[in-house]
Amino acid sequence: MLAEPHRWVEAIRQRRAYIEDQLKDVSPVIGLPYTDGLLLVTTTPGPRKIFEVYDQLALAGVGHPADMEKVRRAAIDIAHVEAYNLSSADVTAYRLVASGIGPLMKTAFDEVVRSPFIARLMVAELGGVDDAPAFYTVEADGSFAPAERVAVVGGEAAAVNACREYVERRAASGSWSLDEAIQAALHAWGCGWLAAQGEIDPGEQRIISCLGRSLETARVEAVVLDRTLATTTKFRLLGGDELDRVTRRYTGGER
Repeated sequence: MLAEPHRWVEAIRQRRAYIEDQLKDVSPVIGLPYTDGLLLVTTTPGPRKIFEVYDQLALAGVGHPADMEKVRRAAIDIAHVEAYNLSSADVTAYRLVASGIGPLMKTAFDEVVRSPFIARLMVAELGGVDDAPAFYTVEADGSFAPAERVAVVGGEAAAVNACREYVERRAASGSWSLDEAIQAALHAWGCGWLAAQGEIDPGEQRIISCLGRSLETARVEAVVLDRTLATTTKFRLLGGDELDRVTRRYTGGER
């Protein structure tokens, strides 16, 4: 393979196409700020997609559950080794992505005799220093990018862009309460789902109808990094009552 560079390039091209095909129908994860911290929201019919990594760090992603579990375990190990060797203050989203997750995924992607990670990831950090970005997104090839206020990982580019643009258009109105942020994230999700079907810039009623149908077979998964918590860890998985206040309008509980 190394003696024939064109074969390696072709193999990489095929891997990219394969990953895109595997991820095209995934339910995106949306990260955005709210009054007391950061909120991450998605829908899932089964396995969880949002996890705690360290005190103020969360990892979320879309893709193959086994690959997500491998990355989750690796991210936890990297964070705790960093804290042990240096200090907890040195465990940041940037260091986790740039020195750990990114290289891990790039190695798996570049070595064409191995299976790549079928996943796209998001790392969220509460209370970054020096106005550091709140989110980083990581591609299956290990490349990563910061996002200061809104982050989305998903499948088709049209869906991801629609989710991001929906939130960004409404984020300028000021800070959101938790309920408002959940609703904004769910509407962005619906906007992205419709965009993947070729429906661009749908109205609110169309989005609500889409959410009603989608939530018949999937559940909402939502996590906050809450700066008001008195504990060291700021990660909190939202319970049924907190989500029901918002989702009942889509599932028939509120007319």
